[in-house]
Amino acid sequence: MKIKLLISFILLFTLQYFAQNNKNIIAKIGNKIITAQEFKLRYEFTPQINRQHKDETKTKEEFLYSLIAEDLFALRAEELGLDTLKDLQEAYIPLEKMYVRDELYKQEIKNKIKLNWKKVNEGLKLAKEKRIVDYIYTLNENKIKKAYKLLSSNPNFDSLVTLLDKDIEYVKKPYEVTFGKMNIEAEKAIYNLKINEITKPIKSPEGWYIFRLLNIQPVIIKSPEQITSKVKKVVKNRIEDSLYNDYWLKFFKGKHITTNRELFWYLAKNFQKLIAEIKKTDKIEGGKKITVTTKDFIQLKKSLIPDSLKKVFIDIPNNQLTLEDFLNDFMFEGFYTFTTDLKIISQQLSSRVKRQIELELLAQQGYKKGLQALPEVKSSTNIWKNNYLATLFRRNFINKQKITEEDIKHYLTKNSKEQLKDTEINIIEVSTDSLAIIEKILKQEKEGIDFKKLAKKYNNNSDKIETGFFSVSENKEIGQIAKTMNIGDVYGPVKTDKGYTVFKLIDKKENNLKTKISQLDEETKKKIRYKKTLENLENKTAELAEKYNITINKKLLDSIKLFNAQMIVFRYMGFGGKILAFPTLTPFYQWEKKWEQKKKDLL
Repeated sequence: MKIKLLISFILLFTLQYFAQNNKNIIAKIGNKIITAQEFKLRYEFTPQINRQHKDETKTKEEFLYSLIAEDLFALRAEELGLDTLKDLQEAYIPLEKMYVRDELYKQEIKNKIKLNWKKVNEGLKLAKEKRIVDYIYTLNENKIKKAYKLLSSNPNFDSLVTLLDKDIEYVKKPYEVTFGKMNIEAEKAIYNLKINEITKPIKSPEGWYIFRLLNIQPVIIKSPEQITSKVKKVVKNRIEDSLYNDYWLKFFKGKHITTNRELFWYLAKNFQKLIAEIKKTDKIEGGKKITVTTKDFIQLKKSLIPDSLKKVFIDIPNNQLTLEDFLNDFMFEGFYTFTTDLKIISQQLSSRVKRQIELELLAQQGYKKGLQALPEVKSSTNIWKNNYLATLFRRNFINKQKITEEDIKHYLTKNSKEQLKDTEINIIEVSTDSLAIIEKILKQEKEGIDFKKLAKKYNNNSDKIETGFFSVSENKEIGQIAKTMNIGDVYGPVKTDKGYTVFKLIDKKENNLKTKISQLDEETKKKIRYKKTLENLENKTAELAEKYNITINKKLLDSIKLFNAQMIVFRYMGFGGKILAFPTLTPFYQWEKKWEQKKKDLL
C-alpha cells in the first residue's frame, strides 16, 4: 500500500558503554583487553542461530578464544604496518565518519529532546479513538487539485469518485489511523474531519493523497501505562523530527559546494558501462534489480584513468574530496539500480553526490568538535578497526603460504599415525546485498518457515539454492564455520565481495584422504595444502599468544550469564545509515590447544 510512506518512525539502536576496570576484564592481550561487557555484547549480538552446543562453558570458551585471535591478529597487523594500508583506510574511514556523525546527531538533536507534557496530554485524548478512512492517490499535483475541486463540490463522494482521472487510484478498503501512525500533518488533517468529510490534498514523499473519514471508533486499551508509554514515545519522536529539521535547515543554509562537472560525466559514463556489464554477466532480466557490489566498485576504480582518481571531485572548503575519496564512501554506502539507461543512472548518481556532500559536511562538523576522540566513539570504531586489521592479517598470512611438495610430504609423514580426513558440506545459501533481507530470513526461519523456500524467495542467484557437497577447503570462510556446525544449524550473515550470505548446513560427511605420495592427485594435494595452511595459522596464533602474554580470568568468564538472541541486531545511525551492531566473528579457537601445549613444553 502506497500510504506506508506517510507513516513516520525512527528506529535507533543504542549500545551501553561501560567503564573499563580490572574487575571486569576477562582477557588481556598485549595492550588490548576484553571486558566482560564487551564479551557479553559481542556474544549475544553475533549470530549464534540454532547452534546445537549443549555445553555453555564450551561455547563461551570457543567464542572467547575466537575474540582473542582477532586481537592477536590485529596487534600483529599493527606491528607490520597494515593499519596504514590503503585497503584498511578505504574500509575504516567511511565507518569512522558514520560514528562521528552519529555522535553529532546525539549532541545536537537526541540529547536536546525534552518531553512536552502538554503534547502528551493532547496525545492521550487522541489515542483513545481511531479514524477509519478511505483515500485517493496520485503522483500528479495538478490532478489531485482537480480531484479535490470536484469532490468538494458535492457531498456524494461515492458517485463523484467514479468520474476521476484514470491516473488517480481510489483505495476503497478502509484504513485505520491511530495516534502516531502517520506523520503529524496528515494525522491532524484526518482527526479534524467530520464523518464523510475529506482532507485537502496532502503531499507525501511518494505522491499526493486525499482522505475521507468513514467512521470513528474507540481504541481498546489494555492498560493506562501502555497507552501513556506509546504516546510519550510518539511525542518524543515528533520532537526529535522537529529538532532534526530545524538543525538540518540551519546547518545547510547558505552552503554552496561545487563539483567537477567534467569528472562527473566521466564517472557517470563509466558507471553506466559497468552496470551494463553486470547485467549482461549476471544475466539479469530487464526491470530487475542490478546491484553494484564492493568487488564491482574496485573493478570500476581500476578501469578509470589513474590521474582522474586523484583529481578534486567535490570542492569542500578545507576538505577537497578526490574522485577516489568519493568512490570509497560511495562503495561503503552501496548502490543498486533497475536500469542501464545513462540518463537515469546519471540522475541517481547526482542524488548520491548531493547526499555524499551533506554527509561529508556533517562529518566535518563532528571532526571540528573532536567527536572522533570521545571514548564512546573510539570504543565502537576500535572494535571495527580490530576486525578489519585481523581480516587483513589473516588474508595476507594465508596468501603468503607456499606449500611445496616437500611440505606436503613432511605433513603426511608427521600425521602418518592418523587417518587424514576431508570434510565435505552441503548447504542451502542465500546471497544478498541487503542486511534488511538477511534480517527477514533469520526472523522467518526462526518462525518455522522452510529455509529452502526462503532461499528461493530471497536469493540473488535463484538458480542455485543448494550447493551440493563441496570440500571446506573450496570456500575457506564458510567452510571453516560450517565445519563447527551441526546439521540443521543456520548461520549468518557472512560478509562477502557481493554482499552477505546466510546459510543452512543440510549435510556433512568425512572422507578419508589418500596419504601415499605416489597416489596423490592435484585435488588431494589442494586439500592437504588447506589443512597445512590452517595448521600454520593455528601455530602462528599460538606463537602470538606467547608473544603478547595472554592472561584470562576464567572465573569471571564462567560467571557471565548469556542468552542466545537468535537475531540479527542493527545499529541505526544518526543522519542516516545502518550497520551491524558488531562485526561478525569467524569461529577460530582450535589454536588454543597448541598454545596450551607450548606452555607445557616450557615447564
